[in-house]
Amino acid sequence: MIFNRIHRKIYKLTHPVEGEIWMLHRVAEERSRDLEQRELEVTPVWLEAEINDYKQKGYRFVSLDELPCRGPWVVITFDDGYRDNYTLAYPMLKRLGVPFTIYITTALIDNQMEAWWYPGQSLGMSREELHALAAEPLCTLGAHTVHHPKLDTLTREQQQAEIAQSKQQLEEIIGREVKHFSFPHGAHNQDTIDICKALGFNTIVKSWGGPLRRGEWPAVLPRIDKQQP
Repeated sequence: MIFNRIHRKIYKLTHPVEGEIWMLHRVAEERSRDLEQRELEVTPVWLEAEINDYKQKGYRFVSLDELPCRGPWVVITFDDGYRDNYTLAYPMLKRLGVPFTIYITTALIDNQMEAWWYPGQSLGMSREELHALAAEPLCTLGAHTVHHPKLDTLTREQQQAEIAQSKQQLEEIIGREVKHFSFPHGAHNQDTIDICKALGFNTIVKSWGGPLRRGEWPAVLPRIDKQQP
């Protein structure tokens, strides 16, 4: 135990933090009262303050396509494809000149599927909004499956369909290659990783793991679940 602690301390000293990939979901002027939903929400005021705080600390905000790069840096990512990413987050991030990525669950586009974790609400982006984001240099659009399942509960064939179809559907809508993928719920297994590699994604991210350290570039990149207190 003591040896392991010493080893971790030495590793951290010799491999300083290079950067952070933030995981966010919804942006809302007023957060929900439901605690589970509230955990997925940040206000634009809070997010802007976090960005400015990191800028003052010397961090650069970069896009996924710039990785790997020398730090300190931050990549901002949003999961699922909520309309408020377009109406609230996008204008603020554009004003600040900050790149960002949105991972799209394609069945949420035009609210073909209800986000069951927000019952009775139509929260997905429209095709027109996706077209506008696709034309924005600061924005990167990534795939996030069709129906937002826990991939590690599916067969390899089912995973292949969810991942490949989401990539294809999004590419058909935005008219360009989709190079990045995020696991819904962070759930995955070796089949998931192999499928993503075979489909040619440049980056794959999970929902946890902390910052990236110098000299690290794993097959699945860690993120920080950025929650507002």
